[in-house]
Amino acid sequence: MKPQVPVPIIGLAQNATVTESHMLCRSGHLVAVLIFALLAGPITAQAQSQPAAPDQPRQSVILACNPFPPSKIANTPSHPGYDIEILRAAFAVSNIGVETPFYPWKRALMLAETGQVDGLCSCSWSPDRTRDMLFSDELGKIRIGLFATSDRLIGHINRLEDARHINIGVIAGYNLEQAARDAGLDVQTANGEDALLKMLYGNRIDAIYSFRAPIVFARQALGEQWGEQWGEPGPLSYQELVQAPYYSCISKHVAGAEWLLQRLNIGLETVRDNGIYDSILEKYGVADIEPLKKRSNWLY
Repeated sequence: MKPQVPVPIIGLAQNATVTESHMLCRSGHLVAVLIFALLAGPITAQAQSQPAAPDQPRQSVILACNPFPPSKIANTPSHPGYDIEILRAAFAVSNIGVETPFYPWKRALMLAETGQVDGLCSCSWSPDRTRDMLFSDELGKIRIGLFATSDRLIGHINRLEDARHINIGVIAGYNLEQAARDAGLDVQTANGEDALLKMLYGNRIDAIYSFRAPIVFARQALGEQWGEQWGEPGPLSYQELVQAPYYSCISKHVAGAEWLLQRLNIGLETVRDNGIYDSILEKYGVADIEPLKKRSNWLY
């Protein structure tokens, strides 16, 4: 039989004693508790980092869209645009429907920044937008460049700053407008791609600085309209300057914003993994987003 050894226990009276075997049991229990705490600590912290679900789970979200074909196309239910179809598929993973009313860009942005809608279908990242918006994982990539009727005018331009000698047209309110102004360019603005193309072909501007897809889409439509009355509008050359990611945005001013963002990101990952994302891009003929082999090429 092991001898009884007086062992002081913190928290008991100084004359309190326990047997050595009893102490070993208590020590073993203490070690077990410490191990459990160490293991449970990160799990608890991780659980706390997850955004809490709203008291009443959302069944639908409203994302304001601006016309930006072919990624966002108004009044065409069968072909609403690849961004809209991707967002619907992503939120469907969590059984959340998506409403996509269309507005001019500045109004769509204002509605999202003030929480009058749940967010924007898509937007580019900029520091000032982080005040009011949460950015999703990457929704897609955009191609940005210069358009002109003469390759000679833009073919040598590799940076935006190199275009200071020409008059540039941009969409009012896009982050490209501020980028052009910051680069010191002579800038004129318009409310849409159609207006920019008309300014270009009317010799009111030398070139357009824009996202590639909507200008190509607008040029095709313009060619069909003009062809019936005046013939083809004329040549159009494109000089690519950059490719950049873009995102969907959730307003910080709506209830459960963090939870909505989490649902969206889970959905985006799911539709990329199961092939739906690529199939939607193929439907719109934009699956190939590799850089152009030549920095300048004739579109028309």
